[in-house]
Amino acid sequence: MYFFTVYQMDVKQLLYWIYLVLIALPFFLVITVIAALCAAFGSILGAEWFFGYWPGKLWSQATLALMLIPVKVEGREYLPKDRPAVVTPNHTSAMDIFILYGYSGIRFKWVMKGSLRRVPFVGWACEKVGFIFVDSTPSGAKRVIEDCEKAIANGYHIFMFPEGSRTLTGHLGKLRKGAFIVAQETDSPIVPAKITGGYEILKRGTLNFKWGRMGLRFFQPIQPRSSDSIADLMERVRVKIQ
Repeated sequence: MYFFTVYQMDVKQLLYWIYLVLIALPFFLVITVIAALCAAFGSILGAEWFFGYWPGKLWSQATLALMLIPVKVEGREYLPKDRPAVVTPNHTSAMDIFILYGYSGIRFKWVMKGSLRRVPFVGWACEKVGFIFVDSTPSGAKRVIEDCEKAIANGYHIFMFPEGSRTLTGHLGKLRKGAFIVAQETDSPIVPAKITGGYEILKRGTLNFKWGRMGLRFFQPIQPRSSDSIADLMERVRVKIQ
């Protein structure tokens, strides 16, 4: 019975892989190029408010649909409608991008690694729509904060993974200060967010996709106070996500 169960699971995984390679991947490549070109050229022509959001949103939703991944979103009512917030999700997998972009329902600027500029089409499009890249230079951190302040002043939310990189263990890693400094400097609320399922679908360092479900939950905003230290804010967010 055990052998039969394992065999059954392996067959399902094999069939899923065949589907991904032969059907999902070709469609994904096509819609990625189309979405990137639409986002970039639309933003260049001055319609960044529209093209910096809709092509990426539809691309993300289509990607998860192609991969047959069900999505459940909770707590969207906690995303402020009257002012921008700094959204701080945990970083489980490369899949996080699709659920956040596709299902958050807000216009935002993403803070992302500078190395992502080199991703064909996508990196160029992200640059044109005004996403914020983190460069490993002495002035990089200061410039990121300044760019976040400008984005917030223009009405955009900020998405920043406080762990900085994807988890290696499936558990929440050490938080970095950047998102919390931005929130304090701009007096913006922090919205913790928890992503589930991404680690099980695609672990860091592997291309072994596995079918699964993804969840996204937003928590009640945390408004920084003048008496709060960065460490206090980091701990409050960590507690929410965990």
